Amino acid sequence: MAQEYSPLLIAVLICVVLTGIIIVYGLFMDRGAPPPKQPTLPPPPTGTPGTPVTTGAPVPTAPRSFFINVTPGAATARPGDTVRFTLVVHPEGGFAAPVEVKVSATALGGVFRDNHDLSTVSPPYPPLTYEATAPSLPPLVSTATVDATVTATGGGTVRTEKVQLVIRR
Repeated sequence: MAQEYSPLLIAVLICVVLTGIIIVYGLFMDRGAPPPKQPTLPPPPTGTPGTPVTTGAPVPTAPRSFFINVTPGAATARPGDTVRFTLVVHPEGGFAAPVEVKVSATALGGVFRDNHDLSTVSPPYPPLTYEATAPSLPPLVSTATVDATVTATGGGTVRTEKVQLVIRR
């Protein structure tokens, strides 16, 4: 003879199991993530400035390009806090094209997604600031990491920089 269980008891058991799974996922979510990469600046130019001597050989020129620097590269905040990020475009080799800046962010295994077109900056490339508000955390999750990629595109060049925001209750 089969014993029957109350539908309410079955629903409560399912909720308890799902809550346990969410707690375990939240606790182990950030353990395998590598630490954020800190940007490195290129070394200053070397050599003696002056006029090149005409020898008939082509004079090598630096490619027209740019690199970007985002600070801070990593931050920690509470839900609802505002964190200010600053992006600076560093032109190289006479680069002078407008640079379009976008940011895309994900967290909680892709549950949270956010994309923004920040702006387009032109020479002399003033610093671009972006204030991000830390999103709220789901119930029973005490910490989450938002991984963001800042993409700068201009003059046929694309540069990216990784940024990380850790949210703690």
